[in-house]
Amino acid sequence: MIHLILFIILCYAGFLLYFQLLQRPLFILYNRKETDAVISLRDFMAMSRHGLRSDVIVASYLTALPVIAATVQAYVNTPFLGIFMAVYSIVAGLTVAIGTVVDTALYPFWKFKLDACVLPYVKQMKSAFASVSTGYIIAGAIALLAMSGITVGWFWLTSRVAMGSGPFIASGVLQMALTPLIFIIAVGCLFMLIRGLGRRPNNPSVSFYSNNLFFNHCALNPLYAFIYSLSTNDKIEGAFREFDDETCHREFAEMFPGDSFPADKLLNTTRPNVLFIVWESLSARFVEALGGQKDVTPNINRLSKEGLFFTHVDCNSFRTDRGLVALLSGYLAQPTTSVIRMTKKVPNLPAFPRKFKEAGYETMAVHGGDLTIFHKGEYYYTMGHDRVVGDKDLPKGLPTGKWGIHDGAVLDWIYDDIMEKTSRGVKWYTTFQTLSSHEPWEVPYARLQDDPIANSFAYMDDALGRLVERLRNTPAWDNLLIVVTGDHGCNTGQFLAHDKYAHIPLLMIGGAVKQPRCIDTIMSQTDTASTILGQMELPHEEFIFSRDVMADSYRYPFSFHTFVNGFMFRDATGYTVYDNTAGAAIDAPDTDREHKGKIILQYLYEDLAKR
Repeated sequence: MIHLILFIILCYAGFLLYFQLLQRPLFILYNRKETDAVISLRDFMAMSRHGLRSDVIVASYLTALPVIAATVQAYVNTPFLGIFMAVYSIVAGLTVAIGTVVDTALYPFWKFKLDACVLPYVKQMKSAFASVSTGYIIAGAIALLAMSGITVGWFWLTSRVAMGSGPFIASGVLQMALTPLIFIIAVGCLFMLIRGLGRRPNNPSVSFYSNNLFFNHCALNPLYAFIYSLSTNDKIEGAFREFDDETCHREFAEMFPGDSFPADKLLNTTRPNVLFIVWESLSARFVEALGGQKDVTPNINRLSKEGLFFTHVDCNSFRTDRGLVALLSGYLAQPTTSVIRMTKKVPNLPAFPRKFKEAGYETMAVHGGDLTIFHKGEYYYTMGHDRVVGDKDLPKGLPTGKWGIHDGAVLDWIYDDIMEKTSRGVKWYTTFQTLSSHEPWEVPYARLQDDPIANSFAYMDDALGRLVERLRNTPAWDNLLIVVTGDHGCNTGQFLAHDKYAHIPLLMIGGAVKQPRCIDTIMSQTDTASTILGQMELPHEEFIFSRDVMADSYRYPFSFHTFVNGFMFRDATGYTVYDNTAGAAIDAPDTDREHKGKIILQYLYEDLAKR
């Protein structure tokens, strides 16, 4: 009887020690440069202590099958437990090793723990590998093999120690009767450890203890973060509900006023031709005119003095699939899901390009990469683009990188397309989604070669400057509006929850601009759609999360940004970053700003559920 109890205890202890002695130290060592804070021994001990609760939960999951197998073995004369544990060590060890390596390796890029949102990338391995160099992939494969060997070996050794002299086989009436009792007690303990003894079940916040988000991420077991996200990801109806409907709807309406047209005219025409450039990862950190790094985007700096420059814009999320919807649907990004993947809901979203189509424009979307990634092609067509051009539709032989055809070559193609449409005298609207300023930051340009990340943005800036100067000397210029903005911030070097990460440029240039102007009002990325439509005197009442920042109705400037299960709310009083997992503000707490952010989040999920 004691052998069965020891088996369960030793199995559990072996799994728990793996997380404490190997997994967490590896994550901290590899990602230590992702925080400005110095990690002391005291910090390390705090991470291990607070991380123990999530380690306990995962160890409980891992121990469940061995408990069942050992109990069955008690009633079977054939000693199968050794074979079962050998196979289990391989399967569980490989699963844990993959989770450990993926979580550790992706953290510098994503700045959040392993989450179910990684699953779409598994289906799109080509796009996942395009983000990194061949050397990185080889190094990752070696690390995965090494970690798999270590983990499988650890789990196998744990099972051998736990089994001791051999599998337990019950003999006698007393042992036959007590074995089910031990099983029930063991399973009950595991269940309580997984769920917790509180009124509400455990969630990843059990390992959150610091106002330094990196420390919390070090503490949180990645496998628990992943398991928990499977139960919450894509949950829409009833999510984030905290207020009664009347309160939520009333306060939301006060923050998001309805359709209106501004008396303040920024354009000299209500029907310009529009080139809408969605610049991959364009962050204010690379724009000197916004206080960013010097000499990375000199053309944006120069053009900001010639056009309309919105200086306090915050993006709505952290990935392109969310950023596209924020810009082209004026629809707020969700912190736990991505509506672009919801095929049945996408047709019910507002559509910025469709407003142009309804006004008699020829509409087109251009992207030099694969349009199947994250349903981009489907989304572009659904949003009202008559024509969608991807890598397979552009001329052969153009210079390419890991993600597709480099932006400079695509802009040359767009220039020719603009000239063709100008010669026909048609009204046109074009969305251009860039791709060159993305990991692995490899571009055909070397002005800032010592800083590959900055150099990739300098490359696109150079291509933009050349396009503008070419168009300036053509008949197309006089009625042209070029909109330049980012889909999200740069995911390298800043936390997604950081207020500076959310800051992106919004620049409008071209002959259609009445006069240069700097607009300093706080606004969200989603407000871009209604602000442009307002200048064109086109109705936009369906864009309920988008506000015309030039209209008289825009009396309360604020921005709303989401990251993985959290949000940032900014207004004239400051900003607050709130983590839903922790259930608390992790930066600049403020009751009023937290309240407003929660109102928006509740209304957003309520609206999405009805779409």
